[in-house]
Amino acid sequence: MKASNSSQKPLLKRKIDRIEFNVDNTPLQNLSAWDIVKNTPNVILKNDQLSVRGNTQILVTINDKKTLMTQDELKQLLENTDGTTVSSVEVITNPPAKYEASGSAIINIKMKKNVLSGYKGQVATRYHQSIYSKGMLGTSQSYNTDKWQLTGSYYFVNGKYVRKNFDVTTYEQDKSRWESDMIRRTVAKEQHVYNFASQYTIDSLQNLQFGMNGYRNPASIGNYNVPTNIYNIDNNQLESYYVTQNHRRESSNSFNSYLVYDKKFGNNNLTWSNNFSHRYYKEKQDVLTQLNFKDKPYEENRFLNNALQKLNLYSTQIDYTFTNKDFGLETGTKYSFVKNDNDLDFFESIQNTIEYQPDKSNVFNYKEQIFALYISSNYKWKKWEAKAGLRSETTWINTISDNPITKNKRTNTGFFPTFYLMYSFENAGQIGLNYGKRIDRPDYNFLNPSKSYYNMFSYFQGDANAISTIIHNLSLSYTLKDWNFETYYRYEKDPAMEISIQNPETFETVYHFTNIKNGEAFGANLSKNFNFKSWWKLNLFAMGEYNENYYFGPDQKQYKNDVFFYHLSLNTQLDLDQAKTFNLSAGYRYNSKAIQGSFNISSSQNTYVILNKKLWDKRFEIGLTFNDIFKTDRGTISTKYADQNQYFKDYRDTQYFILNLKYNFGNQKVKDAKQIEKTSEQNRI
Repeated sequence: MKASNSSQKPLLKRKIDRIEFNVDNTPLQNLSAWDIVKNTPNVILKNDQLSVRGNTQILVTINDKKTLMTQDELKQLLENTDGTTVSSVEVITNPPAKYEASGSAIINIKMKKNVLSGYKGQVATRYHQSIYSKGMLGTSQSYNTDKWQLTGSYYFVNGKYVRKNFDVTTYEQDKSRWESDMIRRTVAKEQHVYNFASQYTIDSLQNLQFGMNGYRNPASIGNYNVPTNIYNIDNNQLESYYVTQNHRRESSNSFNSYLVYDKKFGNNNLTWSNNFSHRYYKEKQDVLTQLNFKDKPYEENRFLNNALQKLNLYSTQIDYTFTNKDFGLETGTKYSFVKNDNDLDFFESIQNTIEYQPDKSNVFNYKEQIFALYISSNYKWKKWEAKAGLRSETTWINTISDNPITKNKRTNTGFFPTFYLMYSFENAGQIGLNYGKRIDRPDYNFLNPSKSYYNMFSYFQGDANAISTIIHNLSLSYTLKDWNFETYYRYEKDPAMEISIQNPETFETVYHFTNIKNGEAFGANLSKNFNFKSWWKLNLFAMGEYNENYYFGPDQKQYKNDVFFYHLSLNTQLDLDQAKTFNLSAGYRYNSKAIQGSFNISSSQNTYVILNKKLWDKRFEIGLTFNDIFKTDRGTISTKYADQNQYFKDYRDTQYFILNLKYNFGNQKVKDAKQIEKTSEQNRI
């Protein structure tokens, strides 16, 4: 399958270790980078969370360089990245040995390369209206010469964010049903997203790159008023109730910097990369509970907690590459160090006096070092192409917690092989087979064993002894012209996730991060790009997957949860004028019922329309987005086994419209500076 620059349709090209969704010179480039990623085959979006083959443990990279951002921060960055700067999106379901072993799959956004020198600038603003309004104002600047490539961007965002939950927990032994209605309304008056990238060309064979990016949120303030009614399940009569008032304040600051030296000599290439990252997160919570229980006097309970996280990480790596016509070799080494310090202070109101509670407070320190080596080679022979690699990662972990008292030191070495084989037919078809072993390490936030209380009757608790998940991926693919078929199998040993356990004795719901026994998935997918007219395109992606999880309940018995999950994504693009300055993109996404451990997740669907108009020689751009038009992108998460019986309805304010305004000036063909890789450790922040 060969891409053509004259083609006006997206082209899905299958390579030996990935698929590439080419959007260059297509109507999709009128969208944002975020919209392009959402419409990439094999990528599924649900609740603004990206997944590949139903797995959310993925890495998102730009030009093979990882980003140090949460899903929300990444979304903001990509929403403000012009689709015209995107060349293609790669989906790497089984990453080669060169990539860190952490994570299940990789989504790599390839930006257009530099072609001309000059200056380019853009100012942009966005108005977002859902239940409440949000706004954005920002600018991006680029300046390139023969020696220097400089780019920078800054975005200011503010607004109100809403999430609605309706929780129901049934206690069969007590014959009671607890119903809570929560509206989480959070006000963030200022959020700052910034990025700077530079590259200095020493000569035709050497360059030096430096950059930084970050996100700062001085304050997100939420005031939640949550009524909870308690009913008798025999007669459905209200017996008791309580009201929780939660005043919550969060602030965060993340910063990342990098320095890279790159040297070419003949068929050889040597790269030395260094990364430093810092994250600061602070949360304050003041919770008042007004209790009106049957046969008990009115009572109030108040507690406060202050949580602080400081995280620093550093990594350095060296990569060597040799390539010629039929043979390639890659090898390298990497070292990373992570330090994560957490403090939790808990206070309780006793006889109207706020007192510090050491038995509910905690200090947790986590240190991690990883040393990695890898080697990979590929060979082409006639219609055959093969690639194989091996990566070794040795991990040293040291954790200390004072409440509960936990000390953990462990060292382990893992080997992660990869293998790919592809054969090309005479009729431009291809068949491929690949296998890879991966590891999924827990996020640093999930390793703290202290209890973090949401309210009087629920809290979250991490697990300092949580172990990494080992993932085995096997897939078989077949490509014929624009049709792409794939079948795959995934086995996960000790998958880690957040589960909830209700305690019938204390009426508490504990949200606990832990490992379950194992998980398996069998699946198949197909994709096709249709080109009906020169002005009308359609992209189709469909998949089906059988997924099963084995887990232990509070009664220590083993349970099985399984489901057949299927997904459908349709997206069409139309040019509404001959100059191709007025475009429409419309799409539909459907997700069937899914599972996560003991949880069953209901189906959801989303219908959206995007209009884009360019004026004044394409310097001024107006965009309109209508998302979740029928308000069907919502879900119900439930579990029922042993003595567990609960569900909650979740709506994340997905029905909205957006007005985008952009003005471009300077040399519109200026090249974009190279983006730099962030580490796998950064992705776990």
